Amino acid sequence: MNFGYTNDLVIFGVSSRRDHNLRSLPQKYLSVLLVKRNKEPDMDKWSLPGGFINLDETSKNASIRVLKKETGLENVYMQQIGVNDAVDRDSRGRILSTTYMALVDRTLIKNELSQGASWFDLSVIEDNNSIKIVLKNEDDVLEYKVKRKVVDKKSCEYEYELLDRVLSFDHDCILVKALMELRNKVNTTDIVFNLMPELFTVGELKQVYELLLGKTLVNSAFRRWISDRIEFSGKYTSTGGHRPSELCRYKEI
Repeated sequence: MNFGYTNDLVIFGVSSRRDHNLRSLPQKYLSVLLVKRNKEPDMDKWSLPGGFINLDETSKNASIRVLKKETGLENVYMQQIGVNDAVDRDSRGRILSTTYMALVDRTLIKNELSQGASWFDLSVIEDNNSIKIVLKNEDDVLEYKVKRKVVDKKSCEYEYELLDRVLSFDHDCILVKALMELRNKVNTTDIVFNLMPELFTVGELKQVYELLLGKTLVNSAFRRWISDRIEFSGKYTSTGGHRPSELCRYKEI
């Protein structure tokens, strides 16, 4: 039996788009980078970027290499979120995969994406026992559901059983795990700022928090809560017909 060691990289970013109402604020979208496979197995299916790890590199170095290839970016936030070792996860043999999550400021991406790569807007619909993921780009809409099972309620540890399969290998479940890990980090750390440009408005920051947490936040409460994490720059921006908003940045401790 063939044995291999691969890496899969979940690259999250945030984009902004304005609707037809020029006076409205641009809408924020959480997105994930996918690549279309050009060989078997799963020819023409969308997958997470990644590949086999070279003999002279660690799994993290492989992820750094893949990130640079796909986006041209280096020195971004990246963390390992798990090892995927299901016996039947890959039809080519016994293939283990280490997954990393990367958060990028999409405004820094200057180069075109590699051939076959595309950003997909990502939305999440949850109920008590399942999570529905919807992925959209200009040409495709991908939808699937996973069943959430409690492993240990005290530590909020869950397993995810795939109910539909739209991505290659076990990437559907990997994406859900990465999304839930990101959400947990949002609640306990300042990880959100890795998705933001250097300067941003409080309103833009609030939109990104709402995207990641899946809920609407009260303006006044959010401003109080975030006040010790940001500092104002003295620079302003004007959006459409709205009054200028002061730009802020992350406050380094």
